[in-house]
Amino acid sequence: MTQTIQMASYAFLLFDRGLSLAIFLLAVVGLVLVLTTREDAFRACDRQKQTWSLLLVGASLAAGLAFYASGSMILWVIAAVIVGVYWQDTRPAIKDVLANEGGIW
Repeated sequence: MTQTIQMASYAFLLFDRGLSLAIFLLAVVGLVLVLTTREDAFRACDRQKQTWSLLLVGASLAAGLAFYASGSMILWVIAAVIVGVYWQDTRPAIKDVLANEGGIW
């Protein structure tokens, strides 16, 4: 019975660390993309570059801290929400604006 509990604990630790690492990497990549995107693209889709930069820096720090501090699942959950909103809402809107750069509009 004790060995089963230890294996379950180890599996949860791997799950927790794996998700923290994945969210950290997505936050860092998102931050690099935000910093390399022109400011007018953010203005065109009613977003603010500075806000998303700060949010993704915070998400990176939270996910990085969650990786090292076991039992701090709430940190990577908060970081996952920020990163998810960026990748599912903000980034596609910016890509649409940049793709229509030379269009008929």
